[in-house]
Amino acid sequence: MKIYGLILAAGFSSRMGKLKALLPLNGCTVLSRCIRSLVNGGAADIYVVTGHKADKVGAEAKVLGMHEIFNPDYEQGMFSSVKKGVQELPDDAEAFLILPVDIPLVRSSTIRALTFDYSSAPTDIIYPCFRGERGHPPLINTKLIPEIIAHDGKGGLRTVLERHDSNARDLNMPDIGILHDLDTPEDYEKARQISRRRVPLPEECEALWELADTPLQTREHCKTVAEAACLMAEALNKARNHNKPLDLNIVKCAALMHDVAKLKRNHEAAGAAILAGYGFSGIADIVAAHRDTDIKPDSPLTEREIVFLADKLFQGTNPVSLDQRYGKTLERWKDDPEAVTAITGRLERAKDLLLRYEQEAGINVPERLAPLAAKAIL
Repeated sequence: MKIYGLILAAGFSSRMGKLKALLPLNGCTVLSRCIRSLVNGGAADIYVVTGHKADKVGAEAKVLGMHEIFNPDYEQGMFSSVKKGVQELPDDAEAFLILPVDIPLVRSSTIRALTFDYSSAPTDIIYPCFRGERGHPPLINTKLIPEIIAHDGKGGLRTVLERHDSNARDLNMPDIGILHDLDTPEDYEKARQISRRRVPLPEECEALWELADTPLQTREHCKTVAEAACLMAEALNKARNHNKPLDLNIVKCAALMHDVAKLKRNHEAAGAAILAGYGFSGIADIVAAHRDTDIKPDSPLTEREIVFLADKLFQGTNPVSLDQRYGKTLERWKDDPEAVTAITGRLERAKDLLLRYEQEAGINVPERLAPLAAKAIL
């Protein structure tokens, strides 16, 4: 079963004012970013449909080892590129992904999920969705190609696809990139910022909670822990005079996600697996390690230890001491000597870590977190 990728890069880029396909984006071009997502997501091969300034766009495609399909009718609009592209697909194609070049932020994990879903249960169309909203690229069965070629162009590809909605599936993904296009310089600037992300955006954290069925009260706990962790990280960065500072985005997102799989057994490992599977490996190890700490005395405190401590200092949204937090667990396992020993060990390591943090940051943690305590009371 072969699934190919079609990148539509024939347009004028009139609103952008510059050729979109060749704009730089996080160390590569917009076109190469699209290609990388499709290739890493499992597309068998990539075809780039060119038109306006085809010499430049085609040259970039060939440098990247991709195939060029020139659309002589590109002035007629995007659907002409769709028709030309599907006509040139290899005979062994079973399905194809259509990605406009101005939607370059789709994650390869999203492409991989689409191709896997189709391979498991082929259908006419599979749409990636973000919190219920369909985005790009749709994965389309090649049996729709004759209908696409015969279409008069009115309403574009969407008109053809809508006829097959009864045989379409939506695949929800925590990937806001499927909705973000590059129409204007402002869109491009935002894309440059998003493209550097190592962690999920706040909206993607919400989507991850929804996909994992994270309980609402757990989400509130995670939000509180994230606030606390950021306050603690900011204090430590200040004490270090911002020398080798902690990454506040990593701290915030890891804290928001630390209990994402709360309903699952061994939820720390399960949460890390969910995040890694969706391509957010930058915080997966922090989520996996938030149950216990094993930092060496000569190792610097990192984002991992901050999230660990912040989590242990709250029961739900209420601040607690470490003795209170671990005390409930000790009471539950008081008749199991082996468990008591293990829990007591974790408590002592947490206390040592908290003391070490307070000494380096030069603060008293309960005082630093007092605003959050007041909020919990209210």
